Amino acid sequence: MSKLNLVTVCTDEFPMNYPNKLHRQFQKLSKLNVSHYCITDRPSELSYGIEPITPFKKSQGWWNKINLYSNEMPSGKILYMDLDIVILKNFDTEILAMEKYNESMCCVTDATTWMGETFSSSLMYFESGIHAHIFDRFVKFEDQLVGRKGGDQVWAGPQFASVQYVDNDFPYLKKNLKFDLLEKHENTYIIPHLIDERIKLVDCGGKPKPHELDTVPYIYQNWHLV
Repeated sequence: MSKLNLVTVCTDEFPMNYPNKLHRQFQKLSKLNVSHYCITDRPSELSYGIEPITPFKKSQGWWNKINLYSNEMPSGKILYMDLDIVILKNFDTEILAMEKYNESMCCVTDATTWMGETFSSSLMYFESGIHAHIFDRFVKFEDQLVGRKGGDQVWAGPQFASVQYVDNDFPYLKKNLKFDLLEKHENTYIIPHLIDERIKLVDCGGKPKPHELDTVPYIYQNWHLV
């Protein structure tokens, strides 16, 4: 396959053990030859083997993900994952499938189609540099965009030439803990301790975060013990 770069983004006060664990778990489970990068303002806290990238445009919160589209990113394919995704199983099959799609962006469907946008920036696969226009536009209009409801994915989603939603072909690739897996019992929701064994990634976007889920077996095994 083409050169593949696994890239995460960790800035400001987000705990650096998150990218360290995600990259370590990916390396443990995957058989692919992958280069590891993290866009961060705290390079000294990264584990060995993860190359730091200083943000080309330091911004606020999720808007720092826009750096992924810069034409200064490492060449090749970029596989991006949100830091609060817990990797349960090898998903090389899905990655290899994404390489064969012809669309300019491969991603997963947003769990709630937030503000009417299907695109989710939680997991993305694309050719480095081909979306530089999005980065350039953000740099130009940052003051008008930061604080805008919907954030990076609602703003960036409509700007891709074409999008392939990989979960259409692989429905068990990623499930959202809050919106897909919570079980309702009477008037409350609880986090299940057993989930479908076909699920490969659990997205803990929002709250609670993985570090708060040490009593959930699949989170404990695949995050706390990593």
